Amino acid sequence: MNNKNKYTQNETMISSKNRISETEFVNETDSHNHEEKLNSSEKHINNKEIILNTSAKITVELGRSKIKIKDFLRFSKGSMLILDKTVKEPLDIFINGHLIASGEIVVAEKKYGIRITHIKSSLKKTDFLS
Repeated sequence: MNNKNKYTQNETMISSKNRISETEFVNETDSHNHEEKLNSSEKHINNKEIILNTSAKITVELGRSKIKIKDFLRFSKGSMLILDKTVKEPLDIFINGHLIASGEIVVAEKKYGIRITHIKSSLKKTDFLS
């Protein structure tokens, strides 16, 4: 390899090292600024606010039934599946899969709804977060 090629190669390596150093400096600065923003925002938001503003999946269960798959495969349009609850029994209300209340079905503005009739007395934060 001649001296001209070595010189060009060394110059390229030095230039690359400078770019890497500049990139590391920019990343460190951005990371530091981001940490400062996070720390200052932590002062304004506490855990309770985060929990209370988190969306949760609410499910209302009409009832259950257990049948064999072969029987289910015989169903067609108009078939009926009888559930284990009677019309007068309260429906179970779940948040994120956890039973939290019961209620009765209502119709409001041409949509189904549920009127809460009982709320579980021993709710825990973990009931809502899983």
